[in-house]
Amino acid sequence: MIFLANYVIVMGFIGLLLNIPLLIIILKKNLLSQWDGVITGALIIVLIFLFSPILWLGMIFFFFTSSFLSKWKIKEKESTNVEFAKGPQRDAIQVLSNSLPAILFGSMYFINEVIPILSINMSPSTALVSPWMIASFTAIATHNADTWMTEIGITVKRSPRLITNLKIKVQHGTSGGITLEGTIAGVIGSFSLAVIYFLGIILTKTSLIRFPFEILILITIGGVLGGLIDSLEGATIQGIYYCENCQKETEAKIHKCGNTSKFHRGYILVSNDFVNLSSALLSGIIVGLVYFFLSTF
Repeated sequence: MIFLANYVIVMGFIGLLLNIPLLIIILKKNLLSQWDGVITGALIIVLIFLFSPILWLGMIFFFFTSSFLSKWKIKEKESTNVEFAKGPQRDAIQVLSNSLPAILFGSMYFINEVIPILSINMSPSTALVSPWMIASFTAIATHNADTWMTEIGITVKRSPRLITNLKIKVQHGTSGGITLEGTIAGVIGSFSLAVIYFLGIILTKTSLIRFPFEILILITIGGVLGGLIDSLEGATIQGIYYCENCQKETEAKIHKCGNTSKFHRGYILVSNDFVNLSSALLSGIIVGLVYFFLSTF
């Protein structure tokens, strides 16, 4: 217990020191809404650092790259962002929906892998290759893939296709709409998280007979799968409204024209935040289980 207490104190202090400059950048760039998103994000990022600095690095990479892409060509995407509640700023609910799966898997990694190792005074990096850690990175890769799919797909000139029926064209930003360019971007976004995990293992000099390269493939596929699950849920169960005045679908209950939108399809309690959370949770569970069964043979 002494080693655990020392670890929490030391890592918590280091986490605070590392995250203060990042929070200053976030405030200056207006990447989180004032103050709910900032406080929630600060608490979460320190907690993630306690679980694993490598997992923290993956979360930081996701946050800043997705925020950059959200602001990229923002003038072109402005009307879509208003229509479908997308944009560069994130409030507390959005921060939580993008973090809870990684927190859940990360906490299980900490309980099942880190604490037992600390109890015998060994480095936690010896347990860095774990189904729980792989599930955590897959969850973050899902959010990264989804964000890259969305932000790149919005800028494509031709209309997206509905994931449940590729013959149907939909307007940009529609939940469930996909493009070839966006999907390719999602693959790259997911792969980038797998590479960060790979580099983390190399930098911490984790003792392995060989690096399990299947992890790179699993996390990449898992992130893309999660992004597609997000789109599938958006096309089927997410609550979507309709503005009769403008004759457009929207995620907003009050449309940008000021007219009250009517519930149109899906389930009224299923929001975009729920879709983000559930898709990452599901993809993390799938990939974590696949790796667990693969590693037992």
